[in-house]
Amino acid sequence: MARTKHFASRARDRNPTNATASSSAAGPSATPTRRGGSQGGEAQQTTPPATTTAGRKKGGTKRTKQAMPKSSNKKKTFRYKPGTVALREIRHFQKTTKLLIPAASFIREVRSVTQIFAPPDVTRWTAEALMAIQEAAEDFLVGLFSDAMLCAIHARRVTLMRKDFELARRLGGKGRPL
Repeated sequence: MARTKHFASRARDRNPTNATASSSAAGPSATPTRRGGSQGGEAQQTTPPATTTAGRKKGGTKRTKQAMPKSSNKKKTFRYKPGTVALREIRHFQKTTKLLIPAASFIREVRSVTQIFAPPDVTRWTAEALMAIQEAAEDFLVGLFSDAMLCAIHARRVTLMRKDFELARRLGGKGRPL
């Protein structure tokens, strides 16, 4: 039989009695295993048991390869090309107006920063103030990401790197100076 890349189609053509005969043996046996049918015209093959020093049979992977074609009949799941889903998500998030950072974790961070930098008597925030801070933070981050992406494209790359963010912050005057 000629070599082919389609292993599943080759495995289906094999005699299914080989898998049942080899899987019925639980351990190494003293008698050789017969392969093939008991037809009169065919020559029957006998193979001696191939055992290692630990008493295990060699070639255990052949049984699993013969059992594979049974599961290959189910339909292959559909996958989009790389980048298609990312572009769809970009279009989706550009259309939406909701906040992207979860509110609970953002509020927790605001309170931890407040404890570090504010006087000890400032511990309470109104809901409107927290929403305003979150909207401003997300607007800042979106602008920073777009500027950093422009820097990466200018460098003939599509991958954002740390140096792109640093350059975008220096050129735009955003954030603390480096």
